Amino acid sequence: MGDLDVGWAVPSDFPEDGWSRILIEEHLTQAKSEIPAWDDAEQTRLGFAMAAPHPEAVRTLSDWCAVNTNNVGVHTRFGEGKAGTRRLEKESLAILAGLYRAGATDGHLTSGASEATLAALRIARNLLRTAGHRVRVITSDLCHASVAKAAEVLDLDLVRLAAGASWTMTRQQVRQAAADAIGAGVTGIVVVATAGYYNSGFSDPVDEIAAELRDLALQKPGAVRCFLHVDAAHGGFVFPFTAPDLPFDFRNPGVHAMAVDPHKAGLMPYSCGVLLVRRGLLEHVTRIDPHTRIPDETVLGSRPGATAAALWATLHILGRSGYRAIAAQCIDRRDKLAAAITAADPDAVLVTAPHAPVVSAAFSHLGGELPSDLCASYRLVPLALPDPQGGGERRLFYHFYASPSLTNEQITAFAVRLAVGVVRAGEAVAASGESRSITSEVVAEVRNQTDCFRHFVVHPDGRRDPAAPGYSFHTFTQRRSTGEQMQDELWGRAREGGPLWVYAPDLKDPFANELLGVRTDRYFLEVLDRHQQQLSLVGAIHATIVLSGSLRVLLNFEADGTFRSAEYKALGTRGSDELQVFPAAITAKIGKDAAGFRRPGGDDYSFSIDTSAELTVRLIDGAAPPAVRTARYNADVLLPRRPHLRREQLRRFPNRFFDTEVDIEIGRTWEGAAYLPELLAPTSVGTVLAARSANVGLCTVGGRLTATALHLALTPLTEPSTEATELAAPWNLGRCLHHALPRLDVRDPSQLCVEQVVEFAESVYEVFIRDGLPTDLAITGAGR
Repeated sequence: MGDLDVGWAVPSDFPEDGWSRILIEEHLTQAKSEIPAWDDAEQTRLGFAMAAPHPEAVRTLSDWCAVNTNNVGVHTRFGEGKAGTRRLEKESLAILAGLYRAGATDGHLTSGASEATLAALRIARNLLRTAGHRVRVITSDLCHASVAKAAEVLDLDLVRLAAGASWTMTRQQVRQAAADAIGAGVTGIVVVATAGYYNSGFSDPVDEIAAELRDLALQKPGAVRCFLHVDAAHGGFVFPFTAPDLPFDFRNPGVHAMAVDPHKAGLMPYSCGVLLVRRGLLEHVTRIDPHTRIPDETVLGSRPGATAAALWATLHILGRSGYRAIAAQCIDRRDKLAAAITAADPDAVLVTAPHAPVVSAAFSHLGGELPSDLCASYRLVPLALPDPQGGGERRLFYHFYASPSLTNEQITAFAVRLAVGVVRAGEAVAASGESRSITSEVVAEVRNQTDCFRHFVVHPDGRRDPAAPGYSFHTFTQRRSTGEQMQDELWGRAREGGPLWVYAPDLKDPFANELLGVRTDRYFLEVLDRHQQQLSLVGAIHATIVLSGSLRVLLNFEADGTFRSAEYKALGTRGSDELQVFPAAITAKIGKDAAGFRRPGGDDYSFSIDTSAELTVRLIDGAAPPAVRTARYNADVLLPRRPHLRREQLRRFPNRFFDTEVDIEIGRTWEGAAYLPELLAPTSVGTVLAARSANVGLCTVGGRLTATALHLALTPLTEPSTEATELAAPWNLGRCLHHALPRLDVRDPSQLCVEQVVEFAESVYEVFIRDGLPTDLAITGAGR
């Protein structure tokens, strides 16, 4: 199913015929087995408000899906919602309006509180702008991400107020923010308060904020108008049952809209949200469908009626007493989580949410970070917050959510793993404080000329073998915390002159741990240990040749010593343009950029490889003319694009992105010339291939294939236009290097000696300088 294992998905063929039921069930069973069960003690969702849906909700949703009703529109108005799932939606909303102390309200089901917040802010924007007001949204820095997304979608100014020691937005903050807005000419004030922050469980003082905004509007009638939306995604199905007197809802006249998520503590399956609004507000977003004449005030329009049936059934099968019992159980298990945290770290700072099943903890060791594997198992996400007990000093807090699905057995298993994790974290901090410098000056200088990070990071001990349990491509530890620092030794003089160094994590046992390197002023060569050989995507031996100007060449060898490829890199302002030469292929990579990122909250590293255009020509036996086998146009290079994802998004290794990919086959004995635009004409890529070159900027890629070589021309799309630069290589270069370069079998590194590697490195350099830079090789940005 595409290239899923290497960080992106290529298109796959649409099934020509339907699969058999057996094949479908096999595939679905495999996918389902990859999702941890709710009672899995080793994969517990403590960091997020997630719970198993109620069986009645699942059954009803399944039954009513077959009816496939569309609850388009809003059914709380004008006598709509008289029959079927529309009536069930209307009845469910009326029940929730009663739960949240409302009078007559309008509303509708949504895909979640995120959509409900977007819908509420759309109402606020329209009614305020129609009245001539400039609009600003004021909220807490700890608000849900949906608030910022809604402001972006609706083109609204957004001000986020810093979280203080109370972890909530205060009345005083809102008063000052509103005064600042009015001073700047903003007279439409929209405040988004939160009843149950996902990262703490706390609730803003909604009654105080509502009173402040109402006072402001009464003081300046008509001149200033205020709108208050309450995001009760988390607290909406908690606070009414744990703290019924908490005034977070419509009992406050100044509350205009509320978002709730029944698919959290409401025990509904995803996705089910609710928007409730005061009467008279939906008219500001009413649109009449010109085709159906149906009035619609929602964001999505078409909505599943089955969700309404499932919500109605769940509300009625549980009732207030059922939800009250579930909430009490969650509070009890929250307290057990707190006890487990205190037992693991008696000096941890615990912050228990009033009336919510959430406890937050800042651990006492320096930095307060927990091991990444523990965080992955329990989906724990740290957040820097002011310490309520420490005068506002920011510390790293983890929040733990006791959902209705959490069992006592899971809490017991977590307590054991947390105790071990806290000890491990403290030991890592201690080791880090006593360590030496990261690595030697020789290796530090090597790292400046390579994209490889293994010089500075290493797989933790016991997790270096890909066949071992717990191994991960992207789990590394900083070398300074391992005690396995890189060592170097002056070995002698290179045959071309200058010093020759060798380096490894342990020169007393140079082939046992990761790599052994040889370094001169002109090159460095590294032999990988047996584990790293299994991890490497491009061979077991790497030699980097440092040439004049911006040209660098990377030679790759297989474990048996045979030549794999030569990468000729012209380094540009961002990344490189390069030719990768293989014995039977040449690949041109235009605008290739590699980057590594340390993921927040742990020692995990992710890597990203971004290439604007990749064109591969493969040699096959015979005299077949050039033919395009693959042509994928993945992104428009004429539009701006971030070259890499944010580091928080890099969850797999490697992450790859290509704007355009072209794969061509050509017979070895073919004679003639073929031009790239002609070859691409029948494909979806089109005749004009554009790319972001690291050396010439935005450019078109043209050129030709001849019987002897690949010739590409990069023409900048600049004014005034400049001459094209060239990427060119002869077909026989890869075969020449394959036969000419020496070989060193490293399949069993324990049988090697340093002298063998040094001799091999020296010979590789000499042969490459003699045979690896033919006159018909051209690299843009680097000359010949």
